[in-house]
Amino acid sequence: MLHGNIFLKIIKQNLLVKVLFLSLVYSVIPLTEIILLFILGTYVGSEIILLCAAFTGVVGVLIIVLQIQITLKRLKIKIKKGEYPGKEFISITGVLVGAIFLLTPGFITDFLGFLLFIPIFRNKIGTFITKKLESRLKDIYEYLKLYEI
Repeated sequence: MLHGNIFLKIIKQNLLVKVLFLSLVYSVIPLTEIILLFILGTYVGSEIILLCAAFTGVVGVLIIVLQIQITLKRLKIKIKKGEYPGKEFISITGVLVGAIFLLTPGFITDFLGFLLFIPIFRNKIGTFITKKLESRLKDIYEYLKLYEI
């Protein structure tokens, strides 16, 4: 019984560390973006900075749509051949993470989002995430294969 309590304390501490880390990330990144926008706004002009931020968001969305269409087409081809689309899952995961960064207002997140459209970076992030979701992705593959999507 004593070992069970120690195990629960370790799990709770690990969860607490993760929650604190995510809270820190979610507060530091937007704060940094706001400070950067103010600094750049004083040098260039706030209207130009807002237009640039909006422009990068629109361009990012167009790139996201194009990349997802290309990847989904490859995914469907692999599924029709009966092959497991591991590379496609990795690619689409990287694209979706890049999309989240591009849809978040700010230049730092836009830079990170555009960086994820370079295949090397996209595949690294996609591989990292898909390793954690491998069993679920296999279920998705079986479902897609079953319904011939």
